[in-house]
Amino acid sequence: MLLKGISQKLKALSDPNRLKILYLLSIRPCCVCELAKLLKISQPTLTKHLQKLEHTGFITSTRYKFYQIYSLHYEDDFTKELAEKILSSLRTQREVIELAEKLGEKLYEKKDKL
Repeated sequence: MLLKGISQKLKALSDPNRLKILYLLSIRPCCVCELAKLLKISQPTLTKHLQKLEHTGFITSTRYKFYQIYSLHYEDDFTKELAEKILSSLRTQREVIELAEKLGEKLYEKKDKL
């Protein structure tokens, strides 16, 4: 992977809303309307964040009826490893845990992880 590609991936992960999106999609696929409501941001703003994550190889989208559904989908091993490192760090952050609970999933920390 070229240095420019690595830089673009790191920039994509430098925004708190994109980190929250990545975390929520690690729980389950979501539509734009769910994510906008949870994150309390407008759909156009959310769409820009989703496009950035999709362009840098972290997520993919599919259309289901009238909905655009986003889910995690890593374009390569480097992207997967980077995302997994970030996601493991986010699992201890109260802000994202609360978002996950609102999404309908109760997450419990494993005792053997810090």
